[in-house]
Amino acid sequence: MIRFLRTTMMIMLSLLITAGLMSPSFVYAEGSGDLMNYVSTEDILQNMTLEQKITQCLMPDFRRWNDQNGETQDMTVLNEEVADIIADYQFGSIILFAQNIKKTEDTVKFTKDLQQAVMKDGGLPLLIATDQEGGIVYRLGSGTALPGNMALGATGDSANAKIAGEIIGRELDAVGINTTLAPVIDVNNNPNNTVIGIRAFSDDPDVVGEYGSEYINGLDEYGIIGCAKHFPGHGDTETDSHYGLPVVNKSLDELMNTELKPYKIAISQGIDMIMTAHILYPQIDDTTILSEKTGTMESRPATMSRIILKDILREKLGFGGVVVTDAMNMKGVADHFNAEQSTLEAIRAGADIICMPVTGVHDKDEFRSCIDSIIAYLSAAVDAEKAENGGSSEIEERLDESVARILTLKQSKGILDYNADNYTVEKALATVGSDENRELEREISATAVTLIKNDNNVLPYKAAEDAKVLMLCPYDNERAQMVMGINRAKAAGKVPESVKVDVYKYSEADFDLANSDRAIIPYGALMTKLGWADLVVINSEVTRKTAMAMEHWTSIGPDLITAYCRQSGKTSVVMSVDKPYDVQLYDNADAILAVYGDKGSSVDVTTALLDGEITADENASGPNIIAGVEVLFGNFKATGKLPVDIPVFSRADNMFTSEIRYPRGYGLSYIESGTLASASLSKSTFAYTGKAIRPALTVKDTAGNKLTEGKDYSVKYSSNVKAGTAKAVITGIGNYTGTITKTFKIVPGKAKIKKVKAGKRYIRVTLGAKASKLGGSKYQVAYRYKGSSKWHYKTTTGKTLKISKLKKGRICQVKVRAFKVVDGKKYKGAWSKVVRSGRIK
Repeated sequence: MIRFLRTTMMIMLSLLITAGLMSPSFVYAEGSGDLMNYVSTEDILQNMTLEQKITQCLMPDFRRWNDQNGETQDMTVLNEEVADIIADYQFGSIILFAQNIKKTEDTVKFTKDLQQAVMKDGGLPLLIATDQEGGIVYRLGSGTALPGNMALGATGDSANAKIAGEIIGRELDAVGINTTLAPVIDVNNNPNNTVIGIRAFSDDPDVVGEYGSEYINGLDEYGIIGCAKHFPGHGDTETDSHYGLPVVNKSLDELMNTELKPYKIAISQGIDMIMTAHILYPQIDDTTILSEKTGTMESRPATMSRIILKDILREKLGFGGVVVTDAMNMKGVADHFNAEQSTLEAIRAGADIICMPVTGVHDKDEFRSCIDSIIAYLSAAVDAEKAENGGSSEIEERLDESVARILTLKQSKGILDYNADNYTVEKALATVGSDENRELEREISATAVTLIKNDNNVLPYKAAEDAKVLMLCPYDNERAQMVMGINRAKAAGKVPESVKVDVYKYSEADFDLANSDRAIIPYGALMTKLGWADLVVINSEVTRKTAMAMEHWTSIGPDLITAYCRQSGKTSVVMSVDKPYDVQLYDNADAILAVYGDKGSSVDVTTALLDGEITADENASGPNIIAGVEVLFGNFKATGKLPVDIPVFSRADNMFTSEIRYPRGYGLSYIESGTLASASLSKSTFAYTGKAIRPALTVKDTAGNKLTEGKDYSVKYSSNVKAGTAKAVITGIGNYTGTITKTFKIVPGKAKIKKVKAGKRYIRVTLGAKASKLGGSKYQVAYRYKGSSKWHYKTTTGKTLKISKLKKGRICQVKVRAFKVVDGKKYKGAWSKVVRSGRIK
């Protein structure tokens, strides 16, 4: 029946196009990926069946699937069963997970196959989404992991958030993923939060809003849809909505002053998508609903609250974009409602896309049954309303609103113009996890590292010849990161090659916790290694109250180790690798660093690693621990500042107090001096804007420290160049000496077409400004007949150009760019957006 309705719809659309009743359309030919003429999104919506509207609002996942032997496997290649499901249901969105996107070349093929499947029988291209946040949540297995939001906040420069967004944007774009469910713009104003923590930029809502907006701007550079989450705020919770239903007992005024501030900023910056949270806000919405699953009255989480999604998000905050739910399999919803009812109630409340309404299903028949049940449930609800209300249905009106928003978003991002030829393995391999992206990741991660304590200026640590360094961590996957950090220090000449390195995973078994004195086991392997070492570096990974209260081995261990080192005259350095609230725990440590990330690596700690031959992982892996070690040994300065207050934890009361141990903005620095060694530009080519071009610079000294303009160096740029080659002369000042000259190109700015008018066998192209206003001397105008791939070119110095001797009845597509010849070399601006003429008479 569904297939019949879709076929009928395609016939209707074809007849309308043939009859000339519609302008070009985003409808695809059966069995083809080529665009046909399209109608407006409004006309597409009007000709959609109820079933198509429902599935356009669904975002399923296919992270794992049963193979021919009935064994469940990660899905990295689209199989025939799932391709048929996607073709039959024509979903509007798909969400991918780490299980799907391990290797770049496979991911490119996977996304192209997904789009081909949905377009096979006339469906519209997909929103293909993933959770590429950066930090502890990333999905691209061969991409750039990045240090995460709290680390970005610790850099003290929101430009780094934009760079992170750009890296994520260009890597996702290269593999055909057009949506990332990021950034997290929750305000981490509860130190006990178990799910947000270092995923937040800060506990200051204004900082979160600023950094979140810059991150979004970075994504937008590559046309990637960003999604601010988790509305209206998951920062002040102690329950993870994956495993329970959190409650935030705050008034609307309280939310407006904290949790909602970042959303106001993001909305003002034009965020395309916002994700709802499965959280109760009883002061905002205390209504209940009879659950078909539990048989009891259940409170409405934000995902199912019309007050929160419509009254507050739409009307009060003015958000006109797409609302997507958090995953509907999370226990915050799934424990209280079945999939059919939760889907309907979320749509009724104002959600546009239902994320993962069916999950954990790996069999085609069971999956189809679940989706059919949701479609039937919503269809029956629509029919019941129509029968009761004389043919009208509020649910269908809501679906129409949602589908209109989804289609508008797809149109605005060019997704409806999907062209598989734009995605190649060669381009993706050159982009995803590129050296450029990894180097930016390294610099940002190091800039974030925050020095909390540095007794007797023990850091940066100056290791003697043949010194023995012991590196300790609570989990195996962190071992390689610690060693790669010291290998980089060796490669930079900060650590002598003769230094011996050992790395060990400590655990509960290394400590006699039953002993009232909590002594280190004297005959254990850990004691032997401690006796051998000169410097001991310990990762502290504290994620729970029991550890803050020194009732768990993850904090007891570092405390006992640093106490032993103090008594034995050994140097100890603690690195806080998760939430930084544990930096207050270790009074015996000589130095304490916060790095804001505990993601590790799958690299084995072999002889090659310990001998200093490995300094990086080919796959995506956590950069934070490596950065901490690099800062420890002086490869980079200590420049980070705490992005959150560190409140004193009372062990007696088992809670954080109102007293602040270290305030937001706290961070020590090293004493430095030296010579300029290198400088790099944010990019090598810039478009003329009418103002002097001043590229962002990254300047380092001979030790690899990132320097500060005005304090460590000054810059003199060549006079304003409209198009051509310019120079930046960097000169050391203060404690620094040396001069570096960098060159960069300036090309004309992007041209605009004001209008294209068709006449009798001609078109007249009117441009937005003189070429000189864009830094060019001439315009190059390109035109072609609609349906042709061959461009023809004309040049002009004026604002208008008449192109004659054209074919009657044809439509032209026109684009333009400015250019200028300087010293025999042509500097070209970017092409404008293609504009279509009317029909030539």
